[in-house]
Formats: sequence, C-alpha cells, structure tokens
Amino acid sequence: MFFRKKKPKRLYYPTQSHWYNRPRRRSTQKARKTSRRSLMSSFRNWIKRSVYTAIVIAGAGTLFLFLFAFSYLSITNIQVVRENFNIDSSAIENQLNRFVGKNLLFFPKSLIYKTINTHFPEFAEIKINKVFPSTVKIELKSHPIVANLRAYYVLPEPEVVVEEESFTELSKAIEELSGEDPNLALLKLDSPLSDEDIADPIFDLGEGGDGAKETEQKSLMNRIGQAIFDQEENLELMTITVRQLSQPIGDREQVIPKEHMDYILESIDYFTNAMGLEVLGVDYLQVAREIHLKTEKKLVIWISIERGLKDQINKLSTIYESAELDQEDLSYLDLRVKDKVIYCPRNARCDR
Repeated sequence: MFFRKKKPKRLYYPTQSHWYNRPRRRSTQKARKTSRRSLMSSFRNWIKRSVYTAIVIAGAGTLFLFLFAFSYLSITNIQVVRENFNIDSSAIENQLNRFVGKNLLFFPKSLIYKTINTHFPEFAEIKINKVFPSTVKIELKSHPIVANLRAYYVLPEPEVVVEEESFTELSKAIEELSGEDPNLALLKLDSPLSDEDIADPIFDLGEGGDGAKETEQKSLMNRIGQAIFDQEENLELMTITVRQLSQPIGDREQVIPKEHMDYILESIDYFTNAMGLEVLGVDYLQVAREIHLKTEKKLVIWISIERGLKDQINKLSTIYESAELDQEDLSYLDLRVKDKVIYCPRNARCDR
C-alpha cells in the first residue's frame, strides 16, 4: 500500500457543459420490451376502469328504480305553516291533496308553488321544503295590510254607475275654460259647470240615483288590493273608499287592481314628501280612473291614474305657497288637467 502509484494530477477543470450528463441511448431491443410492457399495463388498467364504471352505473340505476317505486318515499303529509292563524290552511291543503301519493324524491316543488299562487294570490312569499321520508312543509307569508276598506254597493237594480264619458266631457270643458295657455295657471271654480248632466254625477259621490241607497261593507285591504274580512279594523291605518259597486265583495276578492294599488301607495308617499301633508284617506274612482287624496287639513287632491303622478304633484308643490293657496280654505284641488291647477273654495257652489 505504501508502494502504490500516485494518481496523476488533473490537467483540466470541469466546465458547465452537460455533455457528461447526457442521457445514454438504450438499446433497441430493450426499448421494444419496455413499450410492450407499457401497452399491456395500459390495457389492463382500461379494462379495470371499464368494469368499475359499469358496476357503478348498474348500481345507480338499480337504486334509482328502487327509490322511484318505493312507497316509503311517497307524499303522505302536507304541512302548512302560516304566520296568521286567520288563514284557512284546510282550504290550501284541499287544493294540494291531489299530490298525495306522488314520489317525494322526484316531485317538482314548482308545481306546488304554481297551484298555491294561482288559487291563493294573497300570499307574498311561499317556501316549500321536502322533509323526508314523506312530508311536504309549506311556509306562507301574506301581503301586508295597508289600509281599511269602505266599500259601497247599490241594491236593488238598476245599479248607479258613473259614466266615463261624463268625466271625459268634464275634462274637455275644464280645458276649454282654462284656455290654451301652455304655462302653468290657476283656475278657480266658484260654481259648478252649467251642464248639470255633467256636474251631477261628478260631485254627487254619495247615494245613488233613483232613490237607491248605498250599502256599506267594512274590511281591511292588503298590499295588492284584496279585501280581508277575517281581521279587525285597524284605526292606525288610512281608509280607502270604493263606491258604486254593483254587488257585495267577498273575502280575498280583488277590489282594486294591483297596478292601481301601486299607483295609490306611490302617490301617497310622493305627495307626503313633496307637500308635507299627511294623507288620511283615499277615494278610488274606478270608472273615472282617478283617486282623491284626503289630507289632514280636509283638503282633497284629485289625481288622474292615467297620468304621471310626479308631474301632477310637482306642479302643485311649485305653485302652492307662491299663490298663497295654503292660506285659503279650499275644498279640493284638481291636478288632472295638464299645466293647470284647478281649485274650489269651501262652501262655494262647486263644493257639493
């Protein structure tokens, strides 16, 4: 060991070249064997995956058919949860009894929702949950009550109905009196129109003609204009009056269309914010297609439903104080005519 030859010193230093680390080529025969093995392995793995997939599909199909035909998942109980116990849940359950016996797992909840919404439109919110194995739970929330309702109908026949043509003729007459001045103007009515055939049905909003007397009905009214009879009158709410109906109204009957109710409530909010006057009640005239807002100062504001509420109220707010209308004792203000504000002093002939 002492006489071993010494290694010669290196005459070069390694560089950063990867020439020494390059992969060596395998022999052709060895490469062929490796490729055959990989092909066989891939084929065996593909067979295994196919078998597993077929087993899963067959099991899922069997389970699907089993659950579909299994009576344990059939609907046997329909539970109605309501916020107000005055709501008749039995009537709702009777409408849904035709769904009893259906498979709960595959039964569409939209079908129950459509049935309730069609026969009971007074509900603002409908929640449907499936409680396995055999119960459908339905949670109902009603539209809020927004007003007291005073409905008047005339019996016996013939009914007294305000003709729409009369209001059209009145508007034409007012426009003729007001002139064609496009600027905002005030028109004072010291007396009713000379044509009594036009004026009488307009200002006589009380009892019907021909000696027939109106019969009053009292109820509540919800957000979409339905009459609610199963609750007591709320004195903190405003009162909406509907006159000259041809017959008595029933519970949950649509007295005022939803789009008109939206117009009424929006008009009240906008008028209160613009004028600072509280609205205590509303007269709804369906044939004339207008509303009368009764304020805290016993001043009545006439608004046409067929025109924009903001335009009508804005012209009043512009001229109300500048024309010193707030200092006068007025019976009503008519905003239906474009660019005109028509007013009637209290105790004048037009105040009938």
